[in-house]
Amino acid sequence: MVFLKSTFCCLLIIVCSGMLTNIYAQDNNKLVKANALFKAKRFADAIPIYEELLERDFNKNILLKLAQSHRMVNHLEEALEKYELLMQLPEVKPERHLEYVELLIMNGDYKQAKQSLSKVVSANTTIEDIMKLTSMINNNYNIDSMFQEVTLEAFAHNKPMSDENSPYFLKDKLIYTSDQSTLSKLKNKSGWTGRAFYKVWESKIENELYTSPKAFSKAVNATNKNTANAVFDMENQEVFFTKNDNTKDRKDFYNMQLYSCSIKKGKLGKATKLAVNSTEYNYMHPCISVDGKKLLYVSDRPGEGGTDIFMSHRTKDGWSRGKNIGNIINTKDNEGYPFLDAEGNLYFCSKGHSGLGGYDIFLAKMNKEGSWDPPINLGRPFNSQHDDISIFFKENGKDGAFTSSRGGSDDIFLFTIGGE
Repeated sequence: MVFLKSTFCCLLIIVCSGMLTNIYAQDNNKLVKANALFKAKRFADAIPIYEELLERDFNKNILLKLAQSHRMVNHLEEALEKYELLMQLPEVKPERHLEYVELLIMNGDYKQAKQSLSKVVSANTTIEDIMKLTSMINNNYNIDSMFQEVTLEAFAHNKPMSDENSPYFLKDKLIYTSDQSTLSKLKNKSGWTGRAFYKVWESKIENELYTSPKAFSKAVNATNKNTANAVFDMENQEVFFTKNDNTKDRKDFYNMQLYSCSIKKGKLGKATKLAVNSTEYNYMHPCISVDGKKLLYVSDRPGEGGTDIFMSHRTKDGWSRGKNIGNIINTKDNEGYPFLDAEGNLYFCSKGHSGLGGYDIFLAKMNKEGSWDPPINLGRPFNSQHDDISIFFKENGKDGAFTSSRGGSDDIFLFTIGGE
């Protein structure tokens, strides 16, 4: 009898060991998959796998990747929750503490951000970021509003679970970018956000009301690709926009590229990829000057920082190779969404210039010498502790629209500037 019990116990140990080995192997395979998705910037696809793994193994690296994934898809509350857990663990790198402080700022908790920042070890690798975050906290109290008597109104067709950005007024229409979908169940979706691919949409303005939006021309929008940032050159009858490339780069990504379509008798021709592009880098956020002679765009090709603003000129042979507009505008961080108003003033968003948190919108004017004056933060209500991007002014210089994530996702806000 004792022998049978011993045999049974041995068998049970062997079975349990085999089960544990199998579970470990499965989890290891899942972790490899999640890390591959993370590396491929498919954050929405990686999140549920990291969450499942974290339930069984409270691992610091898994927790960090999950927190960063939530941040990349703008799940700020979830990201902050995970970073708070991370901060309680031993030997957390100063860079992670700085990411936590930035999240606190973006969630409006300046007091806690200031306390947490005081605990970060100051070193050669962190001093610049510490100064930048300190500036954000101080700016909450110090940055003045550039414009007085600003009236804001949320665009009537912002969707709570989708992004709306890149507003552009074209006659009696608002053209914009969104990952909204008319389908209740998606067959294909973006691995980054877990939502539909971005498309260009339009809403007609009738009696000062915005009609139900519909997808813009199929000449611009592509199936199962991101299409965004449509702008119009009425002088030369062209529309410019951004779309995922048809060819992968060396890292297996379909980078964003700049395209244009000619407009003939109100109809759009075939989309053509601009010669300024390179498959190896992203080219996006096009902006055309009023006279149609300058093309501004954003790229992560080598420059001042992560993404920089470049300028190309129209020639008889096409667009010149874009030139970086310099370090007065571009920083070691990211700049984006350039816009030239009727007077040639440059509006853009940046994470590198002193702001309130996230991306802020700035104004830079060109001086008599032909170089840019230092950018000025627009202040509230255009900027907030969240991401504020992609502004557009109508010709009157008083009305327009911009994008902000202050509501939890990218939303379009219409504005009117009063006063003199």
